[in-house]
Amino acid sequence: MGWFKDWIENRKLKKYMKKSPKEEYEIYKRRLLRGESEESARAGLKHVKKK
Repeated sequence: MGWFKDWIENRKLKKYMKKSPKEEYEIYKRRLLRGESEESARAGLKHVKKK
């Protein structure tokens, strides 16, 4: 069942793969305001770098 979980995860991430850097930063800020950790907030966002 590992491949199925990976497939679902990749399908969910496709929405974020098409985002511009500005849109990704807004997603990152929104996640931080919800109380997620730094690492969790950056998950799936390729334009948001580690500080």
